[in-house]
Amino acid sequence: MKRIEYKLLILVLVCGIGIHSCTKDPSVVVTPKTLNEYVAEFKPFVNAELSFARSRKVGYDKNEYSATLNAVTATAFLTIQKAYLTALVADSLVLVSPTTTIPQIVAGNQALGTPGKAFWTGINLCDKRPLNDAITVANTLNSSRIAGTAIGNVSVIAKADFTLAIKNSTTARDAATTTIDRQVKEAIDKLNLATTAFNSAIIK
Repeated sequence: MKRIEYKLLILVLVCGIGIHSCTKDPSVVVTPKTLNEYVAEFKPFVNAELSFARSRKVGYDKNEYSATLNAVTATAFLTIQKAYLTALVADSLVLVSPTTTIPQIVAGNQALGTPGKAFWTGINLCDKRPLNDAITVANTLNSSRIAGTAIGNVSVIAKADFTLAIKNSTTARDAATTTIDRQVKEAIDKLNLATTAFNSAIIK
C-alpha cells in the first residue's frame, strides 16, 4: 500500500513539474518613449548639472572639488570643469532645439559620460574641512617645538610620533576612499589624541 502511495506521489510531482515547465511567461511589451518624454526626462537633469558644475570651487567642504586632486595639476579643476560644462551646454541646446530628434538626444546624453565621470570623481562626498583645519593647527604646533632637552622642547620620539600622526591624518584627508563623515571624525579623533600626547611631552 505504501509503495502505491509513494508511486502516486512521484507521479503527482512529475506531472506538476511537467505542467509548470510548459507554462509560458507572459510576454513583456516595451512601449518606446516619445520625443517629448525624452526631453522631459533629460532636461531637468542637464539643467541641474549645469547649475551644480558652474558653482563649484576648489576646497575641502562637501561638494567642493578636491583641493588635493587640483594640486596634482594646477589647472586640473578648471580644465575638467570646462570640459563638462561644454558637454552640458551642447546637450542643453539639443534639448531645446525645435528640430531635435531622439537619436540626437540620446547621443547628447551619452556624450556627458566621460567628462561627467572625470568631474564627479573629484567632488568631495563628505565635509573634510574640519580635518583640514585640525591638520593646520597640528602642523603649527609641531613646527613650534623642536626636539631637545631644554624647557619647551620635546623628545625625538615624541616629535617623530606627532609628525607621523599628522602625516596619517593628511593621508586620510586626501584619500579618495574617505567619503563619509564618520571617516573624517575618526581621523580627527586620532589626531586629537596625538596632539594631547604631544602637548604632554613638552618639557616643562
